[in-house]
Amino acid sequence: MKKIMAISFILGLIILGVLWYIILPIISINFIHLSIIAMAIAAAIFAGSFAFIKEGVKFGKFQKSTLALLSVTVIYFLVSLIGSASFFHWENKQTQLNLTEITEFDQSVPNVDMANLIILDENDARKTSEKLITEKNPSLGSQFQIGRGTLSVVNDKPFWIFPLEHRGLFKWLRNSGEIPGYIMVSATDFNTSKFVDYTFAVSPTGYLSDDLKRSIYLKYPNIGQTDFSFEIDENEKGYWVVTAYTHENWLSTTKVIGTIIVDPVDKSMEFYEVGEQPDWVDRVFPVDVFLSQLDWYGKFINGWWNPSDEGKLTDTEGIGYVFKENTLYFYTGLTSVGKDAATTGFVVYNPKTGMAEYNRISGSIESKAIGLMEELVQNAGYTATFPYLININGEATYFSTLKGNSGNVVGYAFASVQNYKAVAWAKTLREAQTEYNRVLIREGGNNALTTQTTDLKKTEGSISRIGALTDGYYVIKIMNVETLYVVNSEQFPIVSLSQVGDNVIISYLEDPEAEKIDAIEFINLSIR
Repeated sequence: MKKIMAISFILGLIILGVLWYIILPIISINFIHLSIIAMAIAAAIFAGSFAFIKEGVKFGKFQKSTLALLSVTVIYFLVSLIGSASFFHWENKQTQLNLTEITEFDQSVPNVDMANLIILDENDARKTSEKLITEKNPSLGSQFQIGRGTLSVVNDKPFWIFPLEHRGLFKWLRNSGEIPGYIMVSATDFNTSKFVDYTFAVSPTGYLSDDLKRSIYLKYPNIGQTDFSFEIDENEKGYWVVTAYTHENWLSTTKVIGTIIVDPVDKSMEFYEVGEQPDWVDRVFPVDVFLSQLDWYGKFINGWWNPSDEGKLTDTEGIGYVFKENTLYFYTGLTSVGKDAATTGFVVYNPKTGMAEYNRISGSIESKAIGLMEELVQNAGYTATFPYLININGEATYFSTLKGNSGNVVGYAFASVQNYKAVAWAKTLREAQTEYNRVLIREGGNNALTTQTTDLKKTEGSISRIGALTDGYYVIKIMNVETLYVVNSEQFPIVSLSQVGDNVIISYLEDPEAEKIDAIEFINLSIR
């Protein structure tokens, strides 16, 4: 009997070791793993101790000691769970979001730069990546899969970065653990993408020493890991950027403490505290942490005990991006817990610093705006993607791409956050923006452009130069005026008959920084 118990004890320790290798428990009192491991070891020792009990003794000192050890671990586990409850820490949780209220929309979301407008979502970029893999090598797709994309800033432009990853153990063995490269896809231009030859080994789908999480664990077993993002530096050298975290209140309240940057080629790694990471790192605070902080902010805004839900806020169930000052920000709308179709404002979150800005702007939530956009194209059956929040001349605006049944982008749509009637779409981005500006002028009312558009700028003069810009567009130069004006021939067919010397009137929204401006109205006085 004792022999059987001894074997069982040893077998239990072996099983525990195997589970340890697989689960990689975090060795810290701030994580539940340590409590569970301590209980498991104490239980194994207590059970195994009976194999070594002396003859005639039913419950010896050793058994009593191991039972006491087991009791202590169980009590600590229960105390940890109770001590982690929100009841004790709701005030700390509610202030986790470093929130600053911004009264001017322009402060948190600057006027849109159409050249850097994000028009490709991850699905669009992934389709492009699949095409690139096929062009690179038709057999790559059977050996490797496209990993999770990371939206990053590369040379002041937003790009989707996709690492290749192994498709399984046998493919990993066949390729000797090597991955041939990653893919860059512009988030602003459908025609800019490339496969980057960059051989590396460490990845989330690697095995043994090539396993990213295990490699980090061997050096930092007491730090939590999350958000495994593949990012590149200024020289297009790839790295794994992993968020390092702990817990502030016993086993709860995630606290980001920095990033662990792993070189996937030589397997070296370094820990950086928050604020000390290299400039090219775009994500220190992941989306999940942002949403948790936002949830605590809205949930405990009037204390822990609030059965009537007075004043409680929640996010609008979607995350978008704001691109400003060469940094990609997360954003989401806030609405009441009743989840009506209106926002109380927007939170714009910097994933590099964990700082957030709150604009109290009432208007439609993203799902409402999507519905308004799709109503415009319901006969065509197009669907709108989750929108980005942008600023068009001070107007808080949702921007979405429209997709057909194949999933390809077939158009673009804009919808005002505050004015439900101000919605427009077109098959090209320029046409959509011009039509949206025209709708804003027509609707007037309370929208933010009213003060600007009631005083629409006009230029009257003689055409000194005229030429085709792209299909359906003409660029016009007025004598003695430096600005170039772009006119849509579908909206103003008369422009195609215009010529040098004609007297014209062009109405537009003033933009002192723009070299060329879209015409809101075009009149040719020389053609009768």
